Amino acid sequence: MGSEERGRAGGERRGFLGRAGAVLLKVLAFFVILGPLWMLLPFAGFLYGSGLQIQVLGRHAETAWLTHFVFPVLTLGPTGPILVVLGFLIFLIGAAQVYTAKIRRSGLVTGGLYRFVRHPQYTALTLFAVGLLLAWGRAIMFLAFFLMMFLYYHLARSEEQRCRRAFGDAYETYRERVSFAFPGDRALSRLLANVPRLPWPRWARVTLSFVLTMAAGFALLWAISAIRVRIRTVPFLTSEVAFAPSGEPADRGLRLRQGRIAGVPYVRTERVLVVRGPWRSAAAPGFAETVLRRALDAPSLADFFAFLEEPSREVAVLFLLPFAPGAGGASGPTRRLPEDPARRGPEPDPAGANRARILAFRCALEEGADLAEAFEDPAKRRLLEGRIAGIDLSVEPGVDFVVQGPRTMGPPGAPIPQGLGEERWAHLVATLAERESRAERPASVPERPVPEQASGTDLVLVQAPILRTRIQPEAWFGREGDATSKTRENHFARDILDHLVRSPSFRERLERSGAGGDRVPVAFPRPGPNWYAEHHVLYERTPDGRFVRSRGTPQVSVFVMLVRRGSETLPYETLFEESRRGERELLGAFIAELDFALDPPADPVHEIVTVGPRRDLEERWSFFLSGL
Repeated sequence: MGSEERGRAGGERRGFLGRAGAVLLKVLAFFVILGPLWMLLPFAGFLYGSGLQIQVLGRHAETAWLTHFVFPVLTLGPTGPILVVLGFLIFLIGAAQVYTAKIRRSGLVTGGLYRFVRHPQYTALTLFAVGLLLAWGRAIMFLAFFLMMFLYYHLARSEEQRCRRAFGDAYETYRERVSFAFPGDRALSRLLANVPRLPWPRWARVTLSFVLTMAAGFALLWAISAIRVRIRTVPFLTSEVAFAPSGEPADRGLRLRQGRIAGVPYVRTERVLVVRGPWRSAAAPGFAETVLRRALDAPSLADFFAFLEEPSREVAVLFLLPFAPGAGGASGPTRRLPEDPARRGPEPDPAGANRARILAFRCALEEGADLAEAFEDPAKRRLLEGRIAGIDLSVEPGVDFVVQGPRTMGPPGAPIPQGLGEERWAHLVATLAERESRAERPASVPERPVPEQASGTDLVLVQAPILRTRIQPEAWFGREGDATSKTRENHFARDILDHLVRSPSFRERLERSGAGGDRVPVAFPRPGPNWYAEHHVLYERTPDGRFVRSRGTPQVSVFVMLVRRGSETLPYETLFEESRRGERELLGAFIAELDFALDPPADPVHEIVTVGPRRDLEERWSFFLSGL
């Protein structure tokens, strides 16, 4: 091939790459034109829902970090909103100048904002984005900012090429005397001009610049997050919660133990084992313990547990399923309640959080096998009988809590078919093991004693992530019993705490969960369904010096986690220190729906929903604290 032909081929390749680059820039320009919307999506999408369903990111540990905050909410006070408004106004002024010049066909625009910078609209969008980051800066928005800056720069360079062709020397003269995007950046441009250019094709240089830009974004995101976690101070309030005598059957020397084997969590006595699932609510702390205690005293199950009265090789294993088949869990697809667009968090259980279905197996152990080994290995057990019964833990203690059945699996009066029983057993174990593995929980955990039920507990209410629990209104309140001592508190946060403490259903749930001692409930308030319509809770001082709510009846959704401290003497402040994360364990969680419109004697907590074990509690914990 001659030099002329090689030149023609090279020109064709350059022409093709040029056209492809132009098409790519046009596509990128489409997204840049939608820049403000792009930057708003993480904010609007999370709070109000959007076509992109950004809130879905928080359901998976791999993506949940994108919803965390990079900066504390309302960083630098009103600076963020001011920059948003300023950027929007500058964008409108710059757009008006350009389109006025096009309509009048007056040529190159060099006056007004274009007298100071060559790309004032990109400057405006940058200010707009920085303002949003300071006001509501989530990780996904932070990284989108770096992506936008990359696109803005290359789109601006492309526009300058077109201006050179359209206006010639006039634009070159204008370009030499006016800054690129910010006044005074010509010095930086001259400095960069002295940096040797890589002898690479343009597409390779652009690709490298993109990689370096996003790498800088990730590095800065990591650095800011690390610094914030190290210097963060978590504000919280505490209150004592006393438990009334529950009337639950005493342990009678059962010496309950708990552990995990083959990926399945359980609680057990010497000869009876209750699996924490596969139903979602059954995984809640204290649920399986309560079922075990009450099942042994249920008159309708007395004949099933009659083998406990005599020494033998027989044992019992109980699985906990949804109260009604098809209501979720391992027995069928989830049956959701009527769709509520304002609802946040998981749907409540259709039959209620206190109802469940027991699938109980009585089996004989092979010689030399214990209960835990027989649970894991089918060869070390022989199924004798199966029972199914619907239970209700809200039934008054001392009364039979079996409200449906019990009935026998298989033909009445005949032993359970081995194939049917083992197949069902294997399916339930596989379902639980898969769920636990997704949550990255260890397959086996050594047994430890179940703590005795306490007479009360402290409740820790973290003043996050609802902004109003931290900043409005603040007032001076005298501590009860000490007229001279005063403490600065947020009254809205105190109001939430007081409503939780006086709720009978909330206290009952804490007691059943085993709260007390080294197991402390930590509550994070968050917006409820009507929050954005009625969240303006104001307080006014009465003539006797008290503060009362003057208007507003918001609903608050309180995310409660049961946390085990390394020691009962460990200060609550250390629960939130990342360096001491190994000294605490998140045992489980539930959501309490609190309505300020429900005044005494009504229970202000009108609904409690168990958070299933698939939810990564560490991610939830980190998210709630990320806005501080």
